Amino acid sequence: MSVTAAAKALALSTVIAATMDSITVISLKTAAGELFRKIPTEVEEISPQKKMFTFWISDTEGNGDLTGLSLYGNGATTTLGTGTEIVTQTVTIKKDNTNSLTVIWTVEVTR
Repeated sequence: MSVTAAAKALALSTVIAATMDSITVISLKTAAGELFRKIPTEVEEISPQKKMFTFWISDTEGNGDLTGLSLYGNGATTTLGTGTEIVTQTVTIKKDNTNSLTVIWTVEVTR
């Protein structure tokens, strides 16, 4: 038995859609680990394989020496440690109570 190219493409499209749809929060991390999570302020579907997530973190949220940002899904909530990490990015951001932070993150799945 052989799986057709069309069936493989359908399976890939289904997995991509499910993964993109499962992203629910951003995680701000320090060298010590997860610090803070927040749901997106806005999600724009650019295409079935591409979404733009906007997160606004106020001056009272997520303060510290940020070393990483991650998007979580698959049951992730604002409770630290929940769900599955989908994508991650190393950063160097000093955030304190004198500034807010807007993160605009475009996620695209390509072959």
